[in-house]
Amino acid sequence: MAIFYTDVALNQKQYANFPGSPGVLELTTQPGQQNNPLLEGPMEILATYVVAGTEVAGDTIQIGILLAGTIVDPNGKVATGLTAPATTLTVAIGDNDLADPTALPVSNVTGAGNQYNLPAISNAPAWVSGTSYVAGNVVVDTAASSGAFTKGDTFLCVASTSGTTAPHSAATTVWMPCYQRYSGSIDVHAASGNVAFAAGTQMYGGPLSMLPYAVVPGQAALGATANQIANSQYQVQGDCWLQARILTASSLVASSILVFRVPMLVSN
Repeated sequence: MAIFYTDVALNQKQYANFPGSPGVLELTTQPGQQNNPLLEGPMEILATYVVAGTEVAGDTIQIGILLAGTIVDPNGKVATGLTAPATTLTVAIGDNDLADPTALPVSNVTGAGNQYNLPAISNAPAWVSGTSYVAGNVVVDTAASSGAFTKGDTFLCVASTSGTTAPHSAATTVWMPCYQRYSGSIDVHAASGNVAFAAGTQMYGGPLSMLPYAVVPGQAALGATANQIANSQYQVQGDCWLQARILTASSLVASSILVFRVPMLVSN
């Protein structure tokens, strides 16, 4: 499946205050950890994507970098220009938090850690058939890509299981696809559109999704209640990509645009 980038995603720099690059004076002194989202920003992503015309279902648009500690506000929107981008175009909005390091903004995590004296990022384990998982566990599904699902997608457990059905085949009942965390399917094919996010599943995160519980199968945060699981928004655990997953697409118009506007919050 192909990966595309917005203008913001092409220009963001990690580990330096945004916008930043090597040799540029930083406004704050960052601790020896991942970026501090309150200091680093931006707290709202406004990113423009120029349609290539070759996109198909299952492709991913990297909207921008989400920083560890942030919570995405579900009141995002996708706008279109005067030219309709497609005859058919639906997308979901999510992230790839805790995915394989090669899929994250810094592909060589060890190298980045050495260069910036940062701790290694914990990533989700691959799903294993018959293993016990509890709500809040995150896994990587390594099955072959199919439809909107792409090999290597991350899934959040929302109901205890030790079953043999892979996450992508048990989506929305036992496992929530992280690529639709902030919005389920929305139709963005029309010209001059301003479509609001809808039916995201980020409220299934909460305290059980935090490290180390997220990456240890069968382990949950002590004292967390069912109400906390169902009513706490997911907090990003490691720098990752905010993404749009293309669910359906036909007759795309090259050089038309999609504008993603996504507000974010900071949480301790």
